[in-house]
Amino acid sequence: MKVIAHISKYKYSISLTVFSLWVLFFDGNSALFMYKQYNELKDLKAQEEFLANEINEMQQQKEDLFSDDDKLERYARENYFFKKDNEDVYIIVQED
Repeated sequence: MKVIAHISKYKYSISLTVFSLWVLFFDGNSALFMYKQYNELKDLKAQEEFLANEINEMQQQKEDLFSDDDKLERYARENYFFKKDNEDVYIIVQED
């Protein structure tokens, strides 16, 4: 009987505590879930910014390469080992 009287005396505090725990940990949109979603959103925005910068840099490189045939030829020789008909290409690999 004393337990029921004690519960009825603090019924609002107990209800508020149970509700708070439910919202913080067990609900589908709990505080933990929202925190994880917020961190994921931050990471995705940082990744989006990084990729946008990479796209801009690549577009600049593309414009530089296709603006001058000498630059395009140099790039092809350095990165894809293209050669002229009367040339030999030697690839030197540096070991670490």
